[in-house]
Amino acid sequence: MTIYPDSELYQEIKNGNWIEETEIEKYIEVRTLVENLEIPVEFAALGASNAFQLIGNLPEARHKLLSKLDRIINNVDEEELRNYRRNLRHL
Repeated sequence: MTIYPDSELYQEIKNGNWIEETEIEKYIEVRTLVENLEIPVEFAALGASNAFQLIGNLPEARHKLLSKLDRIINNVDEEELRNYRRNLRHL
């Protein structure tokens, strides 16, 4: 999830009412979604704010997507992910 400075959620963060999850926690949430979706669906996370692009049809590509997410979660540094997001011009 990308929180834009002109959003209500951004103001909630500034007011101390909500804490944004870490970049790794965001991938853990995506993993939970992919693991538990029970309907046939084309899953895609292809936006520029995603450091890693994900696409596949569920349930057929579930194992492939979960494996990729596990590699990201276990091997990519939090600071590397934050830097990626910070350096996007449009955010």
